Amino acid sequence: MALDDPDGTPQRLALGSGLDALPTELHRLVLTLNLADGSGEGLGRCVEDLLHLSDNTIRVEQLTAGVYFAFSGLDRDPRQVHTIPECRDMLRALHERWPYWLHFLAPVPELWTVLLLCLLPLGPGVRLPNGRIGHELDRKALKNLMLDLTIALNDLHEQHKVKLADRQRIFKAAMHAIEQATGSRV
Repeated sequence: MALDDPDGTPQRLALGSGLDALPTELHRLVLTLNLADGSGEGLGRCVEDLLHLSDNTIRVEQLTAGVYFAFSGLDRDPRQVHTIPECRDMLRALHERWPYWLHFLAPVPELWTVLLLCLLPLGPGVRLPNGRIGHELDRKALKNLMLDLTIALNDLHEQHKVKLADRQRIFKAAMHAIEQATGSRV
């Protein structure tokens, strides 16, 4: 398994392939999600991998704001990820069993946009000038999701005794990315 590339590119690994042996020098990771693993045993392996991150203090420190995700096999699919039912279903199923996104997910607004749009109910679509479809977020559902994410973050930080200054920095970075993703304060 290779470490972060010298140019700063995160290492790509298939979620569900076994993350228990990550080297401690790896600080950024792209988890590729295969839609075939969206249920049953495949989903179980994916959740098991994610739990290897959140149940281990070394991994919690190592991969703070260092996890990205991407779906494999969608290169030729013209739809936006959040409009693909299988992608939405998989992210929702993962989130139900592993809600620690605020700690681990990289503070990249585009990444947070995909996650939020997949986890939240979609409002009516409107065609944007670039030809894509935009969706208004259900503000009440967003607030409830943010509450759930924050509770999970606090539980994770208490479990691993994360220092208060680090907790604040992690939360602030994630919230900044989320506010950019949503276009408003949450």
